[in-house]
Amino acid sequence: MPRTNTTSWHTFGDPSSATFQLPNASEVLASNSGSSTINTADSKPVAVLIRVPPSSSYRVDLHYHMKHTEYLRVVKGSAEVTLGPLTRTYTKANGSIRIARFVVHGWSRATVGGEELIVQEWTDPADGVKEVFFRNLFSVLFDAANMKEDFSKLLPIGWWVGWQILVTSFGMDEFPLLFEFLGVGLIAQLVAAILLWFVVFAGWLVGLRARYKEYTPLEIGAASSKEE
Repeated sequence: MPRTNTTSWHTFGDPSSATFQLPNASEVLASNSGSSTINTADSKPVAVLIRVPPSSSYRVDLHYHMKHTEYLRVVKGSAEVTLGPLTRTYTKANGSIRIARFVVHGWSRATVGGEELIVQEWTDPADGVKEVFFRNLFSVLFDAANMKEDFSKLLPIGWWVGWQILVTSFGMDEFPLLFEFLGVGLIAQLVAAILLWFVVFAGWLVGLRARYKEYTPLEIGAASSKEE
């Protein structure tokens, strides 16, 4: 699939659904000291800033991370956050939300309507992997949306995009819970990891990769690759 060079872009997404403001390369590298212990309500981490408008039904589907502890912080509005088997509403007053490795999680607006929801996300270690994930994810979606016809006669563009997103997710420590009816425990995580491994291996055979140079600033790519 033809790729647009998006390495200088810092804002991605759809304003009607959700927009993602990413830190620049110098900010990511400055935070890449091997560990980010920033998890207090008054600290200012190098984070991805996500804006969800009042009318949006955008949600982060259930997933987990093997190598990173993730932090969320509601800056404005209210979010419904799932952590393992529990779901509750969080606001700015709750401060940072720590999500340990292997804990299944996801989030969305608590209600449709009202004020804009603004959420910060960052990880420990602060190695740039989250930024690389979002850059490659949204760049793929951008290029796919601007294609006039399928680039392959083997599969429709939508199938290729879904396949590519799974390959990128696996490579960037984002493991989606493929079958939510299995719950959020170890069995569901094992099933997701095993199936993803086969999907990624098949994708590698046909040339799909977790990241692409056209989408990934050189400095961030070099820093994050050390952690893979």
